[in-house]
Amino acid sequence: MELQQSIREAVRRHLPGRRIEGVRDRGVWVRHLVEVTLDGGEEVLVKMAVPRPGWLEGGEAIERDVAGLLAPQGLTVVPAVLAVDSSCEVLPQPYIIQAKVGGRRLRDCLAEAPGEGAAIYEAVGRVYARIHAVHNDRDGLWNGSTPREPWGAPTDYMYQAEIVEGSGRQALEAGRISQETHALAVRLWGENLDYLKAHSPALVHASAFPWTIYLDRDDRGWRVTKLTSVGDFLWWDPAFDVAALRYPPYGEMEPAWWEGFVRGYGGEPERRRLLLYAVMQRLCAAMGCYMQPEAPGNAAWRERALAEVGAMLEGLRALG
Repeated sequence: MELQQSIREAVRRHLPGRRIEGVRDRGVWVRHLVEVTLDGGEEVLVKMAVPRPGWLEGGEAIERDVAGLLAPQGLTVVPAVLAVDSSCEVLPQPYIIQAKVGGRRLRDCLAEAPGEGAAIYEAVGRVYARIHAVHNDRDGLWNGSTPREPWGAPTDYMYQAEIVEGSGRQALEAGRISQETHALAVRLWGENLDYLKAHSPALVHASAFPWTIYLDRDDRGWRVTKLTSVGDFLWWDPAFDVAALRYPPYGEMEPAWWEGFVRGYGGEPERRRLLLYAVMQRLCAAMGCYMQPEAPGNAAWRERALAEVGAMLEGLRALG
């Protein structure tokens, strides 16, 4: 009851004049979500931060910023952010109030209509092409800064944090990849750092996963209704998103589906670039970095993914 009262006060503070008809706690997954029904049947979400060691603060404001960056592209795949509050005066953690938008997860759409996978992925490709059309003069995050003034060096950071150390080392020490595989990943990524840095910095989702992309279908066909994990957006290499879509964590990709994506996106990055990022993403996904929803096939997918890392590395080595 105390949480419900605090939620009601937060909504009254930022949406004055609106009558609250109901409050439903949807639990915690990445953030603590509470659904609020307003007069007229409109629904909004109160999304509260959940403190986690090593996570950067400020993701709440990033959702608002990303919506603003995408607006000139005519994209509304980030639901409208109605309020951002980091004061912790009413709720114990920073939160946003956001319009509730429907849709079904990409992986559920594919499971229900696999024969329409090419059309589904073509819609996804069109949206990511427009996201990646938003450019900046340099890479980086903007937590604590303004969107066009990022900080950090994602390529160097991710190499050290998830190939040399992090997920790569954890997989090695757990006996899930060999010393040879880890050493080859470190060497090939290290040799290709300058190659990976040679890109035009663009707006990148960095969490383009089967459970963060929502779609719906109407008389005009499939369309992306919303993206989640929006706090992960940064300025970086668009190929990072494309790699996650080409080699989906906890998902599969059919050749016809990928052809649909390429049609919608308008092409695809070089294979070398995709494989380098896919190696990192396979390691991160298998070692639990991506907070994927629980599903019966997750454990089997993790084992297959780690086995695929070696084959991807051999493919990279063959490219010279």
